[in-house]
Amino acid sequence: MRLEHLCRPLARAPRRGSILTASFVVAAALWQPAAAQSPAPAGGKSDVRNARYCELIPVVRDGLHFVATVYNTLGLNDCPAALWDTLSEAAMKQRFGAVEVVLNGPRYFLMDTIVGEGETAAGETIDVNGLGLTKRATLHLGLTELRSSPYKERTVERETKYVFKAGKPVFVLEAPGGSRYAMQAYAQIVDKTLSYDDLPKLGSRLKLPPGWRYAVMVPAKDLTVGAQGKAIVVQDDLDDTYQKFD
Repeated sequence: MRLEHLCRPLARAPRRGSILTASFVVAAALWQPAAAQSPAPAGGKSDVRNARYCELIPVVRDGLHFVATVYNTLGLNDCPAALWDTLSEAAMKQRFGAVEVVLNGPRYFLMDTIVGEGETAAGETIDVNGLGLTKRATLHLGLTELRSSPYKERTVERETKYVFKAGKPVFVLEAPGGSRYAMQAYAQIVDKTLSYDDLPKLGSRLKLPPGWRYAVMVPAKDLTVGAQGKAIVVQDDLDDTYQKFD
């Protein structure tokens, strides 16, 4: 994406989910469950594998920087297509006074349990064309952080841990140096028909850089992916999101 695109409020809108990799990756990583969610582990939510959600991210200018506010449907609804499909970037720009809006979704979680630690990142709930969304994060970004590039590591701040249950598949990217990244969410953004059943053979469709590999692992015991305050994430060329675990 050209950076000058964001400097012209009336410029042509990009495809959904095509920009602001940092913001929507952070949004998925930062989620802390709303207090109303129960039953669940202490500070978390269980049985979320293949749960659908969407994110709305308006971006406003603040001097030489941009401020992205992340709203998502988690804890409120499963982002019904009948409502999500009524949203347009042009209308959302006007509503939020934004220079850009990312309609990031639908996405589907791939962990089994989300365990929240630290302070809850849940704010006001808004209604957009009948779709309920909760404010989850506000991100201050420089011009260089607005670029989107697959297979590049990004560091995000978060306290949430993801648990992949033993005996269930974990879809993994392996980098040449040995680093591994567990897929935390797949997206129906680039490929609107992508489903959970497609994931075991997804590697044949990805444009992997030299030396990278896509694999499926089935852990013998629960795999917990998390970090103390920070996480390293990457995306593939279909906008699926992964988190580094070793």
